[in-house]
Amino acid sequence: MTASAQLHEPWHKPWPSEGLETVGNCPVCSDSRRSLLYADLVDTVFRVAPGTWQLWQCAGCGSAYLDPRPSEASIHIAYGTYFTHIQPVPPAQAAYESLNVFRKLRRRLLNGYTNWRYSTQVQPTSPLGVVAAYAVPAERRIIDSRYRHLPRLPLGGGKVLDVGCGSGSFLRLAQSCGWEVAGVDPDPKASAGGQGFPVYQGGVEYFDGQRNLFDVITLGHVIEHVHDPIDTLRRCHALLKPGGQIWLETPNIDALGHARFRRHWRGLEPPRHLILFNRRSVEMILNRAGFQRGQDRPRNSPCPTTFQASRALELGLPYPSDLPSLSELRRAAWRAAFLAELVPSRREFLVVTATK
Repeated sequence: MTASAQLHEPWHKPWPSEGLETVGNCPVCSDSRRSLLYADLVDTVFRVAPGTWQLWQCAGCGSAYLDPRPSEASIHIAYGTYFTHIQPVPPAQAAYESLNVFRKLRRRLLNGYTNWRYSTQVQPTSPLGVVAAYAVPAERRIIDSRYRHLPRLPLGGGKVLDVGCGSGSFLRLAQSCGWEVAGVDPDPKASAGGQGFPVYQGGVEYFDGQRNLFDVITLGHVIEHVHDPIDTLRRCHALLKPGGQIWLETPNIDALGHARFRRHWRGLEPPRHLILFNRRSVEMILNRAGFQRGQDRPRNSPCPTTFQASRALELGLPYPSDLPSLSELRRAAWRAAFLAELVPSRREFLVVTATK
């Protein structure tokens, strides 16, 4: 018996029929024209969701969406072993005194940049960190994506809401920059308390009836999970103060990784990912929700990790799996990362900010 045959395969049971809903028109642009992209997709990522799924691609905006799909009342079935159930252990940072000369300098420069750009107060620091960060864009990109391109902290302080905050790792980071933070997440374990800041169970609708509360709202790999992305963004728009910023990151159906791995691409993740966007359709949902034109934000390329995960799924291995260091796969990932820098609409993940 092969290793893959020993894995749990929940898709041999159907999704409860009363928990399915049909979509018909594209949830992004309402166009009814579409083509079948993949039939009989299954949950090979977390291996918890029953059923097989059909992914359609809209002829109007190019988004892809499941039809039929789990209803809002039944979607929780697909999240039994999802990320938010796992409390991550932050990587330990080596003591400054134990570092060699080069790493001490790097630490001081990084601290200098984050203190200047994000109002952190970490030591030791060097004012040359700002110059170094702009001289080495790759390093700055890593830092800025980690801080989700937060704007400068307003005088008198500001408030951040993270929608789908999970274990709250980003909120702890934002709090260290001086922001007042809050989160919402449908997972009751995420909202169980103990983070040092408020986390409410549910989605952004928790704040219905309130307006102009937050300076920044972030949605990190959330918008692809919601049944009505435009409604979600409209609620976010109402909650932002005038001039406030929304930040979102989501898998890109036009990604080079998807073009290579097709139905085994890590970004598909049926049935948790209900809708997969491209750059055009992200702009469309932001505009329809009332936001000003979105701005692409650079980030360090995830191609090395998404390509490895996709290859594992292609081989029928459990996720995550450590594959041997395959030079062909490594070269393909770096080629895709390079090409995506030239053509941002082909990046693995879309990272966009927009203002109210």
